[in-house]
Amino acid sequence: MSRLSFPALVSAGLLGAALLALPAHAQEEITIGAVGPLTGPAANTGKDHRQGLELAVKDWNDGKGNYVSQNPPKIKLVMEDTSGKPEVAISAAQRLITRENIKMLIGDTLHSHVTLALMELAPQYNLPILSAEPVSSAIADKVLSDEERYQLYWKGNWNSSGYGTAVHDFYKWAFDNKTLDPGDKKIAFVVEDTDYGIANAEKVGELFKADGWTVTSTETVPPATTDFYPQLSKLREAGPDVVVSVFTVANSGIAFVRQLKEQALDTSHLAIYYPTKPEFLQQAADVAEGTYWAALTFSSELNPEHKAFSDRVQAEYGNPGTYSTAHAYCTMEIALRAIDAAGSTDPKAIAEQIKNTDHECVVGRFKFDKDHAVQSGPDFIPVPVAQIQGGKNQIIWPENVATSKPQ
Repeated sequence: MSRLSFPALVSAGLLGAALLALPAHAQEEITIGAVGPLTGPAANTGKDHRQGLELAVKDWNDGKGNYVSQNPPKIKLVMEDTSGKPEVAISAAQRLITRENIKMLIGDTLHSHVTLALMELAPQYNLPILSAEPVSSAIADKVLSDEERYQLYWKGNWNSSGYGTAVHDFYKWAFDNKTLDPGDKKIAFVVEDTDYGIANAEKVGELFKADGWTVTSTETVPPATTDFYPQLSKLREAGPDVVVSVFTVANSGIAFVRQLKEQALDTSHLAIYYPTKPEFLQQAADVAEGTYWAALTFSSELNPEHKAFSDRVQAEYGNPGTYSTAHAYCTMEIALRAIDAAGSTDPKAIAEQIKNTDHECVVGRFKFDKDHAVQSGPDFIPVPVAQIQGGKNQIIWPENVATSKPQ
């Protein structure tokens, strides 16, 4: 058996002491897992999420991250497909946990109904989980129902109430200013049959009903639906003064506004979420003129910071950045900074740092509320209402950030 010389032993001892002096996370590469819809109806959004997550990790590892410590850990990202299905997401996440030994999960990147299933893995595997775009207030309600059980789960987006308040307050402002006529005060909804679609309809409906409005109907359709003639026939009979549509798949929104235009219903229409997708205006500009929508949180045409981010995505991936790319980037930054600040991969330490997040990113200020959801509003993540005017998006409300008046 060979023996080390005295100088070698001294060198080895010094090296060991140096390693011990470093933060634990600086000595190893930490693996973060992510799950989102890389195939299926929402694959385009999943692609945007992957690019945002990857770009944040690349910046972090290349020395361009928004660090907390002097010795930030190196990060490895592994992402799996959910196809937008809870059972697929659970299997994918379990593979990441058992095979990749992930120390944190970003999931789901898009779907609320998937997140409601995934968040159960946090207590089961003692794993910090941070979702990205899911909005449904049912998620936050679940956290509040058992805060100890879900202490490791955090929601990287605002609640349905953020959309609800924006839609309600915009219309109230428009009615008060005689921009729109409330008519008989009847509102109807056409939404995808998911927790996201239903929760948004419920929140908006509650606020309108408190003002004396009647919800004439809430029509639900399977995700990726493109035939809305049955629902539009019902709307014609009900005669609502306002129609709110909610879809996460751009093709559904494109089909809806096209068929709504064909039917020539005399109603004000506001869309939620799907106009954030570039393909919406590319394919529906001829029929979407005048459509109101929420929320224009990311606009490379109106915001120089957003354009700079979009250009970076274009240079890296050959396509412009979207709201989903930017939100995923910010979500990953929150995760990376929490791990860095925790100084270890201890789940409770990471969760505590997520709780303490107060971080300015490309889409706004990220700060969590007591229900573990990101706060929305002028001081946090803005939820402005836009209108399509001359084939382009313009912010029309609130007035202090408006780029155009309603038409």
